[in-house]
Amino acid sequence: MLNPSSFSASGAGPQPLPYLPNSSPRSIVGGMSRQKPSTLSFTRRKLPHWLVADATYFITIRLKGSLPKGVTDQLKQERADLLDREPPYSEKMLQLERKQFAIIDGILDACRNSPNWLQKKEVAICVIDAMPWLCERGWDVIGVLMPNHAHLLMRNWHGRTAQLKTDLGCFKSYTGDKANNVLDRNGAFWMPENFDHWCRTPEKVESAKRYIDMNPVKAGLIDQSSEWPWFFDFRHTPLD
Repeated sequence: MLNPSSFSASGAGPQPLPYLPNSSPRSIVGGMSRQKPSTLSFTRRKLPHWLVADATYFITIRLKGSLPKGVTDQLKQERADLLDREPPYSEKMLQLERKQFAIIDGILDACRNSPNWLQKKEVAICVIDAMPWLCERGWDVIGVLMPNHAHLLMRNWHGRTAQLKTDLGCFKSYTGDKANNVLDRNGAFWMPENFDHWCRTPEKVESAKRYIDMNPVKAGLIDQSSEWPWFFDFRHTPLD
């Protein structure tokens, strides 16, 4: 299992975040209240990223080279064009987000002309064994590994939502190095940027959980989700 103080993106090694003895563990199903969200940051790279305090996030991380560049360029332009006219929380932006997610995940699930390193057992174990490090930093994480990507549902209970990008960056740096050692290869393992959005209601959290559960079936890899070995669940408490 990963020693949480053994790595960081800079190599300095973040210290484990101690659990707070007076905090009350809660379920990842909490979602957001329907009041106006408290924005922590909104940034644009190839994709926009909107961080909202105390939110549950549905995140897709993928292998380097798993999407054709023409596809990513087109999606980037569509989002940039709409963001010039609409705020990030508009209904039109939500509709575009859903449409683009369906396109991206359909291509990833097909896994054509894509690396599929995560289907190798030793590589999958490297990634899942590192998940407790995220828990050390206050994250509840459930999800699934697919051959060329992973879906994660994450929520932070220690007020560190603003560190989502940093913590995932460290996690991907470490697991990428571990996986490359297994594969005897060099170069980037994960694509640097993530496809992420925050779940605006508890119903959206439940929908994301169902999507995670059925993704291997939808991709045609198995007949029943119970047959898939690469689900993971790292939370401080089980679901209610």
